[in-house]
Amino acid sequence: MSIRLYLKSSLLVLATMLISNANAVFLDEIQVYDGEMNAPGEFGLEIHANTTMSGQSSNTASFANQRTTQGGIRITPEFSYGLTKHVELGFYLPTIYTPGYGYESAGYKPRLKVMPLLGTEDQPWSLGANFEYSVLNTGMDDPRKTAELRVIIAYKNKDWSFVYNPVFDSNRSDGADSSIVFNNQLRAIRYTNTDIVTGYGLEYYQGQSAVNNTDPNSQPRQVFAILELNTKNTFLNDMDIHMGLGYGWNSADPLTLKFIFTPKF
Repeated sequence: MSIRLYLKSSLLVLATMLISNANAVFLDEIQVYDGEMNAPGEFGLEIHANTTMSGQSSNTASFANQRTTQGGIRITPEFSYGLTKHVELGFYLPTIYTPGYGYESAGYKPRLKVMPLLGTEDQPWSLGANFEYSVLNTGMDDPRKTAELRVIIAYKNKDWSFVYNPVFDSNRSDGADSSIVFNNQLRAIRYTNTDIVTGYGLEYYQGQSAVNNTDPNSQPRQVFAILELNTKNTFLNDMDIHMGLGYGWNSADPLTLKFIFTPKF
């Protein structure tokens, strides 16, 4: 077996073992981070949108005035800027519509992405990390403030993309338990290299748990079927569209639809 085939097989096995969804109450973004970066001086915009067709209702809220997921719509513009070849700044402005509460601003999230190793045509691996600090408004999540370190391990060639994100979270609100929480996120995409459908695959998110929790069955999980599109030669001006339909179990939302729109300027 060649080294390349061995790596592909190993990553697919790892994805099968670990795939699942983060146990976040407020799902402003459902995304696996890869090695893509803005060029120095380049501004970027992604619009994250998702809705829960079957999920947590107000009857199962875990804290006062919680914006539960059932029937909710989350729309989050993410602005980014390439500071250097290896450093990117980002800023989220999440918004939410919840039955009973209407449409609201949800807070803000600055981030810093550092990628010391970037993939090229001759070298397919990328390695780095994303640092994020979240400040949400009352009712969105409990606790409202969190810090996140997301490691990025990515492999990409002309036919395949494999990404693994080990994620470490810690509550930063006063009086909250600040223990480190660990979860896994993975993605496998097969590129089609066609004009409209550019790729398809799977994403798997493993829910949050304490770092010392060794019982994998205690974690909510969700797997998404992914389709990636490009609107070349249409009125959408070459916009990239990432869409996914997710099925959850172990207390995760059973049915979620998500989109990421990347307009070109």
